[in-house]
Amino acid sequence: MDPTFEAARSEPPPPSLGYRAAAMPPAPGTSADLPPGFLTEDRKVAKAKRDRRKHWFMITLGVLLVIVAVAATLIIQELQSRPDTIASVDVGECFQGEPTDLSVVDCDQPHHGELFFTAPPGDAAAAYPGTDALRDLVGQACVAQLPTYYGGAAEAAAADGIEVQPVVPSEDQWNDGTQDGFCVAVPAEGGTSTGSIKGKGAA
Repeated sequence: MDPTFEAARSEPPPPSLGYRAAAMPPAPGTSADLPPGFLTEDRKVAKAKRDRRKHWFMITLGVLLVIVAVAATLIIQELQSRPDTIASVDVGECFQGEPTDLSVVDCDQPHHGELFFTAPPGDAAAAYPGTDALRDLVGQACVAQLPTYYGGAAEAAAADGIEVQPVVPSEDQWNDGTQDGFCVAVPAEGGTSTGSIKGKGAA
């Protein structure tokens, strides 16, 4: 056998251009050529958990918003259903209805009363003096203040068909802090009147 031939066979082949050793196959689920949007099982589980949390958060938020809206609606309805009283009327305003349930109207329209003075309590810390005693005290204040608003004394107002009506708080209202008395001018014969009494007695 030719020793030159044998030596040539034992030498490693020369490297060739473009030679690349064979790569190891990728492990399952770790391919470098994953399609867009592909998620592994672990990421799918994590995404599902995030989606569930977001879903329940949105449901909870929606329920809270509904509760708040319902509560606000009930409060508004409650406030709207409460009757207006003489305490909500300003001096110089006229109203229809009773002092405990009324609506303010223009004095040029038919009305049942006109508020011309608000009498503060003499002693807010005092015990409730009683309805009759309080009505007498407020009534005296109303008669004294009528000329300033009407322009004439109570006798002139009576001759003009105007009666002074003191409105006083109940004991519960007094104890709750509503202690003002209210001086209301009403038609002497009942019913309604038209036009304000302000300055009428001075004409």
